[in-house]
Amino acid sequence: MTHRASLLGRGYQDRHLDSPRVRFRRVLTLCLMTMVVPGSAQVAMGKKIIGWTAIVAWCAAIAGAGYAFSTFRTDRARVLGWFTDPDVLLATRVSMVVAVLLWLVLFVDAWRLGSPVRLTFVRAAVVTVVNLAIIGSVAGSTAFASQLIQVQRNVVKTVFPETEVTPPLAGRFNILLLGSDARADRTGVRPDSMTVLSIDADTGKSVMVSLPRNLENVPFRKDSPLAAVYPYGYNCGDECLLNAVHTMAQDRKDLYPDSKDPGLDATIDAIEGATDLTINYYIMVNLNGFKGLVDAVGGVEMDVKTRIAMFGHDDAYKNVYIEPGRQKLDGQEALWYARSRVQSDDYARMGRQKCLMAAMADQLSPAKVLTNATKIASSGKQLLSTNIPQTELGRFADLALKARGKQIRTVSIVPPQFNTQTPDFDAIHAAIKTAIDESEGDAAKPAAGGGTGSTTGTPTTPAPTTPTTQSPTEGRAANNAEDLQTAC
Repeated sequence: MTHRASLLGRGYQDRHLDSPRVRFRRVLTLCLMTMVVPGSAQVAMGKKIIGWTAIVAWCAAIAGAGYAFSTFRTDRARVLGWFTDPDVLLATRVSMVVAVLLWLVLFVDAWRLGSPVRLTFVRAAVVTVVNLAIIGSVAGSTAFASQLIQVQRNVVKTVFPETEVTPPLAGRFNILLLGSDARADRTGVRPDSMTVLSIDADTGKSVMVSLPRNLENVPFRKDSPLAAVYPYGYNCGDECLLNAVHTMAQDRKDLYPDSKDPGLDATIDAIEGATDLTINYYIMVNLNGFKGLVDAVGGVEMDVKTRIAMFGHDDAYKNVYIEPGRQKLDGQEALWYARSRVQSDDYARMGRQKCLMAAMADQLSPAKVLTNATKIASSGKQLLSTNIPQTELGRFADLALKARGKQIRTVSIVPPQFNTQTPDFDAIHAAIKTAIDESEGDAAKPAAGGGTGSTTGTPTTPAPTTPTTQSPTEGRAANNAEDLQTAC
């Protein structure tokens, strides 16, 4: 009798363990275990080889991530460099896809081990919906991340093909930013804007030096091939402006036999002579590509000081303006804000360009870049060409993050501080050196910026400026400001 009662009790217990409610809980528990520790559901259900293999792999991945975090958490530049290394990006993409596929296989197997077909219709429907939602979200997230990685990899390979690295000079990187206005109806490239961004290689503190396109008598650096052709500077008349150097030298293979772009190399030689700064790298920005970039990130917020004409002298009938006030500009408006000359002049336009660059740098947060990565990448291929190598992208990304929120000093070679027809280049060199030294908080720091020659003359750094209600020619407040963001 006792034995019979024991058998009956055991049968009741087995039926209880196999009841619909218990099966329902078991299926959900096994799925939850797979989400938290892949392979644990298989171990619990007796499939120990598969289960423990997955658990060991999972723990090894966590240990590797922990080791990488503890080792490189203070080396942000190296970590950012991984995200711009095509080989690392490819390996990451493949590894991520393989890991997620294996995880999904374990997840489906855990679902199968829970015997969902033996559930009631309602419970089976709940389990199915929950599992499909999890699988769908994981698969969708993986596909999105994989696409982002591939887009990033394509952009890096397309835009940054160069490999030659140049070290910082006197602790600074000097990067030449050129705005290209090349169009089908124009002969040659005439850079529309020319700015040298001098960045401290440790702190990210920056100075922007802008040169007007109509700067005359520009000297070439001493070892330039053009220094022998123009020993007294580029002084062949009113047509010999700084932005005409590119067109003049474009076909001079005799002077630049090993150059891919003699016009660009000649322009760099001229800007080095004009600023006494040795250029590490250049970035040539296509202004139509810039318009696409602004649209890709959803616009840029600007405090427009005065009406900006969105037309040229040949199409004044359009009579369309950007009105004053704080507002978000789309790509077309931002392009006109930077380039408009109607009811303005080159020097006011230079000031607006500085403000626009500072606003873009400040507003391009990592979250905004991530959520618009595909659009940014699409515009990036049309936006710029550069000789910055892939191996330096991590360092410059780190410097960009360090520079956010810091004051940006500016020096512009514009009247009334400087005469653009008969410039005093010694005074220009001295003003640039003073601005760089003051940016570092050390006015006595020698040879800042890695100059190409001696600098003499009296510094002509202007007094700080504050924003005011501007007339059409008063966009100049940002040209020589101790704090660019305040001046804008």
